[in-house]
Amino acid sequence: MTGAPVRQTAIFKRQHDELLAKRRVYYLVLEPEMESWVVQLLTLFGVVVGASASFISTRLLERSRWRREEALRWDSKRLECYLDFAIAISHYLTVGYRMTIEYRQATHVQALDAAIGLPELARLEGEVSEKLEQVRMLGSPEVVVACQEWRREAIRLDQLARGTRDNTDEYEQATQARRAARKRFYSAVRADLGIVSGELPSLIDVA
Repeated sequence: MTGAPVRQTAIFKRQHDELLAKRRVYYLVLEPEMESWVVQLLTLFGVVVGASASFISTRLLERSRWRREEALRWDSKRLECYLDFAIAISHYLTVGYRMTIEYRQATHVQALDAAIGLPELARLEGEVSEKLEQVRMLGSPEVVVACQEWRREAIRLDQLARGTRDNTDEYEQATQARRAARKRFYSAVRADLGIVSGELPSLIDVA
């Protein structure tokens, strides 16, 4: 009777030892393989993260550069547009100024006969209107308003040149208002283009 339990105990102990031996083999063989797999996975993850970060950084830099180039391109177009308007209205005002010599007692500007001046006024007024439309399409709201104000004051000189207005006092008022409107135009343009060299001084000239 006592022999059977002893044999069973021996069998259980042998099976237990075999199981422990198998587990030791499992850990000795498979655990290094698992550690190697984890290291490879972490390495791959690091590569993916690094590549993604590099891609995102490159895309952000490219987008920032594209925006700067686009801003510079539109700044150049607006500058060209503003310059065209300023030149056109200056020519328009010069003709009107030469046709209104009688309102000034002393001047170094040569008078322009109405037979020559009126057709030129009409042509230049058309150019001013054309350039103003370009400003309306590309310019900032502040510059558009300043352009319209300057043009409105230029039309007052046009009317004096055509004889639809005839008042020396009004001429002087119109001259001051025109110069103030022009200064607002240049100030608005400089602000729109980001020119920060200082406030524009008062301009003194015939127009």
